[in-house]
Amino acid sequence: MDKIKKVYVDSRFKTNDSVSNSDFKYELKEQIELPDNTVCYVDDISIPHSWYSVEDYNNKLYIGNFNDDLTLNKTKLTIPNGNYTGVSLASAIQSLLYKRFPNDDDRVYYESSRGILIFESLREFTIFTDDEVMELTYIQPPFAVWNDVNNEQTSAPELGNAESINEILRNTVPKPTSTKFETEFLDLINTHNIYIHSPNLGFNYNTIGCKGENSIIKKVPVSSGFGYQILDTVVAPHDKIDVSRQNIKTLHFSLKNVFGNTINLHGSNVSFSLIFVTMD
Repeated sequence: MDKIKKVYVDSRFKTNDSVSNSDFKYELKEQIELPDNTVCYVDDISIPHSWYSVEDYNNKLYIGNFNDDLTLNKTKLTIPNGNYTGVSLASAIQSLLYKRFPNDDDRVYYESSRGILIFESLREFTIFTDDEVMELTYIQPPFAVWNDVNNEQTSAPELGNAESINEILRNTVPKPTSTKFETEFLDLINTHNIYIHSPNLGFNYNTIGCKGENSIIKKVPVSSGFGYQILDTVVAPHDKIDVSRQNIKTLHFSLKNVFGNTINLHGSNVSFSLIFVTMD
């Protein structure tokens, strides 16, 4: 090892054309020329756990029941973004269901002994999985017909991205219609790892993400609860990225979950260090 250069990154100093504090560009005061056999470590990471359990990318609940004429009624409910407990999530969903189906006496409650939500209704219904949502929207007619809380037709979900709450409910296996629906164990801290992406530093295909991404430069376990800082440092000598023969001036970083959704830090800032090491 014959040369070390360290760059401190803080989203407070992002460029004006940055999208947010979790999707930002960072311009260095001077260009760095990296020679052969240079690797990069991401160190001294500090990320605030300031995102919510329910965000824009996972706030849709898709429900199916049959009308009196046995036609399928497809409803898409949008749950308000926020940080929920089992009890408060049950209350929020029940309020939406009451507005959508005021005569059905729907009930949603949290069973703390099993950590699940239980849905009960006078009519048979089901909660669609993501695969079912895609099939009902793009394969089975009538296409792209979903009703909102006011029973008005609403926009169809994006192909391949239902933005559903199913990951929190762990609703992945289709279930038949019934007057009762039980979720699996609620995953209210559903972002387990944060993936720091950089197309500048990660383009040498040193990593492959769960969805095939090759721009990941660091995986950070979510080790702190809501409202606290997540701290992470280099612990493994193999946790490095080959950045040989690059000239860097402006870097692009984004913080995403395992599904590729950019994490909303709600104005909070992230910081970390880049350590460039030229090996002998």
